[in-house]
Amino acid sequence: MNIKRLDPLVAQRIAAGEVIERPASVMRELIDNALDANSTSITASVVEGGLEEITVIDDGDGIAEEDLPLLCESHATSKVSSLDDLYQLSTMGFRGEALYSIASVSKITIASMYKGTQAACITIDNGHKSPVMPGGPEQGTKVTVEGLFKEIPARRQFLKRPSTEATMCKNILLEKSLAFPKRSFKFYTDGKLRLDLNATSPKERVLDALATSQNIIPSEMLELQQTAARFSLYAVCSSPAIFRSDRSHIKIYINDRPIEDYALVQAVTYGYGELLPGGSFPYCYLFITVDPTLVDFNIHPTKREAKLRNKAEIHHQIVSMIASQIKGTLPRLIKEVQTNLTETEQNLFPSPNLSDFSPTASYDSPNSQGIGTSSHEKGYSYTHQNKPSDPLWFQKAKEALQVNRMETSRRSEEIDIWAEQTQEESFIYLGQAFNLFLIAQKGDELFLVDQHAAHERILFDAVRLRQEVQALMIPVEFEVERDVDTYLQERLDVYLNLGIKLERKEPLQWQLLAIPALYKSIEKEVVSFIQGHAGDAKEIEKGLYAIVACHAAIKGGDNVDRTTAIELLKKVFALEDPTCPHGRTFVVRLNKDELARAVGRT
Repeated sequence: MNIKRLDPLVAQRIAAGEVIERPASVMRELIDNALDANSTSITASVVEGGLEEITVIDDGDGIAEEDLPLLCESHATSKVSSLDDLYQLSTMGFRGEALYSIASVSKITIASMYKGTQAACITIDNGHKSPVMPGGPEQGTKVTVEGLFKEIPARRQFLKRPSTEATMCKNILLEKSLAFPKRSFKFYTDGKLRLDLNATSPKERVLDALATSQNIIPSEMLELQQTAARFSLYAVCSSPAIFRSDRSHIKIYINDRPIEDYALVQAVTYGYGELLPGGSFPYCYLFITVDPTLVDFNIHPTKREAKLRNKAEIHHQIVSMIASQIKGTLPRLIKEVQTNLTETEQNLFPSPNLSDFSPTASYDSPNSQGIGTSSHEKGYSYTHQNKPSDPLWFQKAKEALQVNRMETSRRSEEIDIWAEQTQEESFIYLGQAFNLFLIAQKGDELFLVDQHAAHERILFDAVRLRQEVQALMIPVEFEVERDVDTYLQERLDVYLNLGIKLERKEPLQWQLLAIPALYKSIEKEVVSFIQGHAGDAKEIEKGLYAIVACHAAIKGGDNVDRTTAIELLKKVFALEDPTCPHGRTFVVRLNKDELARAVGRT
């Protein structure tokens, strides 16, 4: 078969497929343009989920009449003029491909007024351009997209119901609005107002967004801030009093762009550490502002990924900020817990001495002089030696919070809960509570076992014993920071001993060639782990095993059948040290006498 040049319209539609997947893709690109136009108010609407019509109206700077014919040309943009501009971006859009792609798969009409001149408009119908005509809004720009994929029926058959597509469009607007709280946003579906966000503060915008789908106590959402030499962090996070069973509300923004980055999400969860029960995650909206020369967004068609030159340093500072500042809320929370306890409960769980609460107690960052330096200059590792032990007041606060949650409460005295148990003793399985805990009776004691953390520990032990290695049919290529690049060259044996085969292609460029069979479904998480860690061999080993175990384990909320529960409990009761791979105790022991006293029996 001879090689031929594609028809321009065919090539245009192929290119559009990389950027425009569904109505939400159109919404994303149009809102980005409105934001770049310095608008203070953005109104978006969809009809029939966006398949019939998508409209975005803004009050921004507008577009000059002479520029309208260039709007839907390939690689035509006002945001980038040289190669250097790509490495110091300050705009949401930059490729000049969005309107071009939209115009190739729909009918798009753009009407605009530029700086008090006469308004004008232009229509491009599936790649066919009409002349510029007079008329348009009195301020800003109005973009209307009609008949998306109408001439490509094959694309429409992969879309969801109109109501689902409309929700996706609304979520895009909601996601964008979080990074721009000083601007107002409205969203209409089939003529009905579905979202109305007034300009406000960053924290209030997060609360407004959460209020659309979550029942959150505003006072338990906290503002955290930290600044380094070339980047700053701002977060709106939940206190340890509220949490979720998934990571869906851990959102990362870099220079106002929503980014999907497992390593940074992981940093948030590391920051909370033992403050949350096993298998639980916080609400956290993290906004990272970084020197534009240290970040590259030009790596994914939808700009959902970014390369950070100082990622290891940012990861470290996220952990440090959350760990230190979230702990500061515990004195208030523990006081509220103790206030709500009955007299009997207070006898069982005595109130800690508030003089133990030191405002200076925090998670100290190692090498604090290095804060703000590039990760190319200084690497960070997360070994347990770098973490100071928790002060006394923090340990007491954790205990009191756990009592209040009825999650993983412990007796106040420090004892080994397995000290009086033997492997041969029988137990009676009583059932499952809240699809979170397995309940068993053993002698005069009742045991509540966190099903996710328990299964995670059992799997963790199993993973360490099974290291069947399989080569990947297609190697996974990835980039690393300079400190990780150096670490891998010097300590490649650390991963090789764990069954992970890596190869360096060129400076900062690596590929994953083989992994243990148990890792097959989580290659992406393994790569993210490698990109963010350059530490002690034992910590690397434990971290990787924990990732595998956590992904394979029974989840909180799963219904566990009786046979599975009994088999799991047998293995749990055989453990010498009942802690999950993250170091948390996952068993609550309630003594018969304690329970009797709690209800007034003697």
